[in-house]
Amino acid sequence: MTKLGDSERFNFALLSSTPAPPALNDNTFRVQVRGAGGDESQNGELSVLLEMPEHGHMGQQPSISFDSASQVFTLEPMRLFMVGLWRFTFSFAPDAGNPEAAPDSAVFKFCVD
Repeated sequence: MTKLGDSERFNFALLSSTPAPPALNDNTFRVQVRGAGGDESQNGELSVLLEMPEHGHMGQQPSISFDSASQVFTLEPMRLFMVGLWRFTFSFAPDAGNPEAAPDSAVFKFCVD
């Protein structure tokens, strides 16, 4: 699942979720950030905001690690504590040496039942 960022600088790819699809309780997401054209992986800092917009709930910030060999971010636990619509806003700030060194973000939505 891939989405172009709101500023169209980067592509955000949700490579996997465990369990799949996302479910109640603890989940693990693997995310990769690529250039806007979907080409090479990007180095930088990824963060995520977990929200239930219909209820005004906010989720806990997961631990985010980066594997330089696979160029993949792992986010865990993505703790989804209630059934309903969840919105995940992934924000990426590239390394300063990147010619597109401006942040970008993308929103993914999932209904958890």
